[in-house]
Amino acid sequence: MHAPRPLFPRLLFSALIVVASLFAAPCANAQLVQTHRYERQQKMSDDYYNVIPLIDDGLVLFRERDKYQNSNKIWELVMLDTALQEKKTIELEVNNRNKMIGYEVTPGRVYLLFRTGETNKNDFEVVEVDLKTSENVKHHFKPDLDFKLTHFTKAGSNFIFGGYVNNEPAVVLFELPNNHIRVIPGFFQKDTELVDLRTNLNQTFNTVLIDRGSKDNRKLVFRTFDETGKQLLEDVVPIDEKKSLQNGITSSLVREDLSIIGTWGERNSKQSVGFYFMTVDPFNEQKIQYVDVGQLNHYLDYLSPKRAARIKENSKQDAAEGRIPNFTSYVMPYKVKEYEHGFLLLAEVYNPVSNMNPYYSNPYYYNPYYSPYGMSGYYPGYYYPGMGRMYRPYSYGSNVKNVDEIKTVASVLVSFDATGKVQWDQSAKLADVKMSGIEQVSDFYEKNDKVFFLYKKESELKLKSIVLSADTASESTTKMLVNDPVDEIRSEKETEGGVRHWMGNSFYVWGYQTVRNVSKADRVRDVFYIIKAEVR
Repeated sequence: MHAPRPLFPRLLFSALIVVASLFAAPCANAQLVQTHRYERQQKMSDDYYNVIPLIDDGLVLFRERDKYQNSNKIWELVMLDTALQEKKTIELEVNNRNKMIGYEVTPGRVYLLFRTGETNKNDFEVVEVDLKTSENVKHHFKPDLDFKLTHFTKAGSNFIFGGYVNNEPAVVLFELPNNHIRVIPGFFQKDTELVDLRTNLNQTFNTVLIDRGSKDNRKLVFRTFDETGKQLLEDVVPIDEKKSLQNGITSSLVREDLSIIGTWGERNSKQSVGFYFMTVDPFNEQKIQYVDVGQLNHYLDYLSPKRAARIKENSKQDAAEGRIPNFTSYVMPYKVKEYEHGFLLLAEVYNPVSNMNPYYSNPYYYNPYYSPYGMSGYYPGYYYPGMGRMYRPYSYGSNVKNVDEIKTVASVLVSFDATGKVQWDQSAKLADVKMSGIEQVSDFYEKNDKVFFLYKKESELKLKSIVLSADTASESTTKMLVNDPVDEIRSEKETEGGVRHWMGNSFYVWGYQTVRNVSKADRVRDVFYIIKAEVR
C-alpha cells in the first residue's frame, strides 16, 4: 500500500497555478454556439437562394422558380425570423424574359432589379415588394441613352443608377414619385472609372471617380449628392504619378467624417501593393495616404514566417529609399465598417487557380476597364448601422456562377483612425477556400478588445479569436449543426454559400449539402441550409 501524499504541497501547487493564471495574457478563447438550423429540400432543377439580412426582422430568401403563372415566371421570397422560423412566403409574377441583375433593401421593403428582354440592355424593371403586406409594385426605367449599368442603389424615394455611356461614366437618377429620369451632370469624362456609388445613412449618396488616363495629373474625384441629385460637396485629390488606385469604398456617415479606403498598386499593375486612405475634406488640401502590406503586422501571416520577415525587411528598406515595394498580391476589399475608433476595412487575399483573368467582367454588367475593383457586377444593398454593405459578385437568375476558379487564402482586417493612420491589423489564414469567382468568403465581429473571424470549409465552421491588447489568438473548428442526431452530412457544395455577420454577436451561414439519415424513408436528401451561430 502506498503512503498518502502530503496535502500541503498539493495545496501550494494549486495556489501557484491560480496566481500564475492571474498574471497570464488575456485568453483569446471563445465558444461558437450554433443556435438554429433551417433546411429546405433542393432539387437539381432548383435555382440557388440569395440571402438578405434584415437585422432584427430576420432574413429574406429569394430565388427564381421553375414555375409559371399567366405565362410569367414565378419568383419566390421566403421570410425567416431571427430564430430561422418561416414567417411567410411571397410569390411574384415576373415576365419570363426578364433577367435578375441586382437588388436593394430598405427597412420593410426589397427592390429586385431586372433587365427586360434579351437584347435591350437599357430597359429595366424594379419590382418593389412590401414585406409586411406582400404587395408588390413594378417600376419601369428606360433611359434614352446607350447606358451600360454597373451600380444600383436607392437614396430617399429615388433610385440611382451608375454606369457608362460610350465608355464614359454616367449617373442617372430615377425619380420614383413622378417616374422622371434625369442624368446628373459632371460625369462624362474620358479615361475615368466610376468605382463606387453608395447611399449614406442620411439618404444622401456618394460617388467616386478614378482617373485611368496615361497623363501624370490624374485625380480622384469624390462627390456627395442629396436624394434629388443636387451636389452637396466635391473633393478632388491628385493621385501619385507612380501609383494606381485600384478601387475605393466610401464610408456612409455612420460617423460624422467621410473617407475612402481601397487598394493601390504600381501603374498598369493588376496586383496590389497595399491599401490607401483618403479623408474627405473639400475645404483643405490633403494627400492620399498609402501603406504597403509589408508595413502591416499580420497581413503576411498566411505566408511562411521566414518569407514574411523578408518581405517586411524589404519594405522598410524600400520606404527608407523612396521606392515602391515589389511584393504584390491579389486582394479584394469587401466592406468598410465605421466604429468608435475609426474605420475597419475587411479584405481577402486570393490566388487564381486556372488561367483566368482575375479582372473578369460580368455578363450582365459592364465596365470598360474590365476590373473587379470597379464594382462591375457588384450589388450594393441598404446600409444598416454597424453592418456594412451586401455584395453579390455574379449575376442572378442562374445557378451557374463564373466559370473561373480562385482560392481565397486569407482574411484581413485593418483599423484606420479618422486621419488615416493604421491603428492595428489582424488576419486569419484560410484553408484555401475554392470559389468560382471573386466573392467574400469570411466575415468578422469586433467588440471592445476582441476580433473574431469566421468562415466555413467542408461542413465545418472555423473561428479565429483575437485579443487585440495582448495580440494573442486561438483557433477552433466546429462541426455544423444538424436537425436530427442521426443526420450525417455526406458532402457540401464547395463553391456555394458563405458566412456573414448578422447582428450583435451572431453570424448566419448558408450553403447546400447532401445529408444521409438511415432512419428515414428518403435516406439521402439534398438541402439548402442556414445556420445561426453566436460567438460567446
